[in-house]
Amino acid sequence: MKPAPNPPAGRAPTIDVIVPCYNYGRFLANCLDSVLSQDGCEVRVLIIDDASTDDSLAIAGALAAADPRIRLQAHACNRGHIATYNEGIAWLSADYMLLLSSDDMVAPGAFARAIGLMEANRNIGFVYGASIRFVEEAEIAAALASPATSTDAPPAVEAGGAFIRKFCAVPVNTVETATVVVRTSLQKRVGGYRPELPHSGDMEMCLRLAAHADVGFVPAVQAFTRIHAKNMRHGYRANWHHEDLRQRRIVFTTLFAGDGRQLKERPALEALAFRSLAEETLWAAARAFDEGGPVDFVRQLRAEAREICPAITGTALWWKVFARRLIGPRLWSAVAWLRRPVRRTHPPTHPIACGDL
Repeated sequence: MKPAPNPPAGRAPTIDVIVPCYNYGRFLANCLDSVLSQDGCEVRVLIIDDASTDDSLAIAGALAAADPRIRLQAHACNRGHIATYNEGIAWLSADYMLLLSSDDMVAPGAFARAIGLMEANRNIGFVYGASIRFVEEAEIAAALASPATSTDAPPAVEAGGAFIRKFCAVPVNTVETATVVVRTSLQKRVGGYRPELPHSGDMEMCLRLAAHADVGFVPAVQAFTRIHAKNMRHGYRANWHHEDLRQRRIVFTTLFAGDGRQLKERPALEALAFRSLAEETLWAAARAFDEGGPVDFVRQLRAEAREICPAITGTALWWKVFARRLIGPRLWSAVAWLRRPVRRTHPPTHPIACGDL
């Protein structure tokens, strides 16, 4: 990425914030207050109501009428989150942008920290940071007061390739979208979100941006992201993990066939990513077996691991999973004491990489 041009002298940096909303009108006021109270930049907000069935549109209309910095667009019929995101991206014209769910909030000082880092380093394409997850607003103050959230660490900058390598080694999205402030010129260059990735689009977008620019990290709390009880996954846990794995596989296939194709280390990064995904798929097969999942499902996961990375069949992990299936559930349960050391080596079950299944 060529260094971004400096803004005109004497003008404050500008940022556009896209706020998609579907039936979250009750959270809009707090969300927008967190955005419009930011210092050190000029802010505009675009609320896009995706045909909400509650009072979201009325609330959004009242907020827009009260503040000229807020604009409102409303859909006559529901278009889904990907189309809504891309509509917002087409609207952008500021120096920087943020995509913020209407139930989330930006932390005080977040824009100044992120934009300050990018103003100082014109090679940075986007900045992300720490976040606090909460259910009720009262939890935020307690979390901010905790010593665990305070840090004196300085911001960090890493090459895009190094950022991508971390995701290839551990192919799970650890970046909260509510913290991601992007240079608008780069966002326009790489384009919008991909319709074929409704559940992992955020992860794919971060990797796509990193293929073209350096990445900044602010260790301070940059956002508060809300967790809803209705977002909890119900039913057989392995099923949604399986869908998550499938989506992340598409992420890396898309990355290395497109924007990441010109990365200097692409062959090594691609091999690392698919081996890591194959290993996680095998662990998913092992967990499904241990939880009494259908034998056909365990067999399917094992076959998918081999398809993702054929070399996985030469690893000890492959044969451990094969031994589980060969011995059978009853005998495997009977020798549980023998496999406890193996179970402790399982990687943690990761949350959905991006979005809600």
